[in-house]
Amino acid sequence: MSKPFYLTFDGAPNPPGTDRILKVLEKHGIKGTFFMEGKRLEKEANCALRVLQAGHDIGNHSYNHPDFSSIPLEACIEEVDKAERILFAKLGIKTRLLRPPAGRLTPEVEKALLNLGYTIVLWSYSVKDWEGPDAQSVAERTLEQLKDGAVVVFHDHVEWVPDTLEIIVPEIKKRGYIFKTISEHPIKGKIK
Repeated sequence: MSKPFYLTFDGAPNPPGTDRILKVLEKHGIKGTFFMEGKRLEKEANCALRVLQAGHDIGNHSYNHPDFSSIPLEACIEEVDKAERILFAKLGIKTRLLRPPAGRLTPEVEKALLNLGYTIVLWSYSVKDWEGPDAQSVAERTLEQLKDGAVVVFHDHVEWVPDTLEIIVPEIKKRGYIFKTISEHPIKGKIK
């Protein structure tokens, strides 16, 4: 029986980091899920289009990346709606995948987003890729916590993420895991 593993990336589109990640994923023949910020998408639509054309999942990561647990419900909804409008205008897609910035949201915001039909995607464990100090360290933290069905988050702007992927992807495959996108996840609603 196959064991799924879900690679996700926050902060896209963020060239050249996003493009370096795309090259590694293509080399290894796997797909990931990229959560895009509306304000970045406005400036880097061509990079986002490369993600889409490569067959990866795309999700909504708000427009300005505010903390959804510290702003009013209406502001959260507007953040999501604005990012959604830009995703459609620039890429011609509508997504139901949503990752709240920093994974934070109140029960009220969660309920409202679920009622709007979004799948809220959190993560199974954090590898704190931004803390580094290098690819090997992040790879070790990732592999130490490896488990069936894990959703792991990386960030496009972290310089050592492509090198981290070069280390972990072959090892994860060797351990019998199958890389999947979030749209292939059996749970809809809230994934963590």
